[in-house]
Amino acid sequence: MAAEARTENRQLTNRAGTITAGDREFTVVLRNVSEDGACVRPVGTGSIPDRFRLVAPMEKIDADCVVIWRRGRDCGVKFE
Repeated sequence: MAAEARTENRQLTNRAGTITAGDREFTVVLRNVSEDGACVRPVGTGSIPDRFRLVAPMEKIDADCVVIWRRGRDCGVKFE
């Protein structure tokens, strides 16, 4: 089994957020959140770009993000 790469504890959640990349905007579900990043899943058929702005008011997130891993429809992102 691979060693855990996270340096911060993650908080499980199931709240909505909005991704903006260029002129594209769509909704995602935040699966978990830490101080450094999150796991997000797109709602619908959209694909998550490699870099984007994530806004999730319920989680107090408004950050530029970069995708660091992808598994199926889920993506792990790092806050920049």
